[in-house]
Amino acid sequence: MTVSFDEITLTMSSTPLTGVGTSSTPQASVPGSATSGKKGLSYNSASLTSLFSGKGISWVYNWAAVADGPILPGADYVAMLWGEKSIDTWSASAAAAISSGTTHVLSFNEPDHAEQANMDPTVAAQTHIDYLNPLADQVSIGSPAITNGGSPMGIQWLENFFSACGAQCKVDFVAFHWYDAASNFAYFEKHVEDVISLAQRQGIEKVWLTEFGASGSEDEVAAFLRQAVDYLDGNPAVERYAYFMCSDGILVDGNAISNPIGEEYVK
Repeated sequence: MTVSFDEITLTMSSTPLTGVGTSSTPQASVPGSATSGKKGLSYNSASLTSLFSGKGISWVYNWAAVADGPILPGADYVAMLWGEKSIDTWSASAAAAISSGTTHVLSFNEPDHAEQANMDPTVAAQTHIDYLNPLADQVSIGSPAITNGGSPMGIQWLENFFSACGAQCKVDFVAFHWYDAASNFAYFEKHVEDVISLAQRQGIEKVWLTEFGASGSEDEVAAFLRQAVDYLDGNPAVERYAYFMCSDGILVDGNAISNPIGEEYVK
């Protein structure tokens, strides 16, 4: 089987789930102390996260502010303000998530992508100030999560966002994505380092790779993951990361972790 990632296909997986955000009480299972480590899961079906029990998963998210079901015990549920269409339910849902143990929140999902949050950097900056800044004394806050698209997308968009913020946006870590061929590890590494450099220019020490995916044969993707996970775990500026995604056909195969891709991710 060949694994491929297409930006249009990803639109469906990265859009908030129907009904998510309508409840103010997340159903996350958050014990007193979360699993330590960087590795996380992005999901649309909370029940699938339980397959990764004992596999070193420290955090999960679903592009929403409500867990939408019991999640992997010991994992930190990270709420997200997906975009402008999620604003109405954000404050109540974020408050409920925080009261249930959430310690980090994510800003907008791919606002530099026309098929995702699709926000002008100036609008995004003001919306971040209005809806994320008020949580600064309760949780750590991520930047909008950018793609690895070329200018004016990607890094250029995020630079424009920070300029529009005028040092007023509360951001504790920079979030970003990467998709390309499994054979292109050099590009992967360069993109991570470029984002780290951007963050450091803003006085931000940590970055989160909240989505990344590689296309190629299963063996090629597994080999890429082996190299990528070693690199991310060894990079002190990378605080957390999550391969796209905890779903059947990628990290999951039916009712089990997929082999070789899922198994390689959690080694």
